[in-house]
Amino acid sequence: MTTACPGEHLHDLFREVFALRDTLALGMDAVHERSGLRTPQVRVADLLGRLDSATVPDLAADLGLSRQCVQVVCNELRDMGLAACVDNPRHKRSKRMVLTDVGRERLAAVRKNEAAIITGLLPDCDGVAVGDALSLLRSIRIALLDRWANDGGEGCPFPSSPPRHRPAGKTPHGHPSHAAANSS
Repeated sequence: MTTACPGEHLHDLFREVFALRDTLALGMDAVHERSGLRTPQVRVADLLGRLDSATVPDLAADLGLSRQCVQVVCNELRDMGLAACVDNPRHKRSKRMVLTDVGRERLAAVRKNEAAIITGLLPDCDGVAVGDALSLLRSIRIALLDRWANDGGEGCPFPSSPPRHRPAGKTPHGHPSHAAANSS
């Protein structure tokens, strides 16, 4: 049986989540670069890996970035042999980007390197406590999204429609969520 949590405690938790996000953002680029790719390259490559293929405008929309920014990153990935342009059956001029096999291998290596770096930064984190925290944060996120989808009108502080959809099981930065990882 669950015990109701006062709104003040939840609000404190939300503030801590935002503070943690800000702290993580400070080191994210360094971790990605030490892992083998720059953050924009990781984000685009990860999204391409999940979508199998996409146009630059589609990638830009999903990432909330400009087409020009994503085009530069796609060009970098292509020049590195990590991505390729393929024909788009829906449009003659707008090619689709795909990860190459080398790109998939590189992204997997980057993710493995990231995990090792993070483990080195936080060697004393209790795995059970982390799992419990993940479960709690996931349940809060799902409850809020359900409330958003079902009660977006009267009395709900959220907008009537959620923000642009991200692929299920992925975080805003393209990392697999543990819900996705645990479901396979």
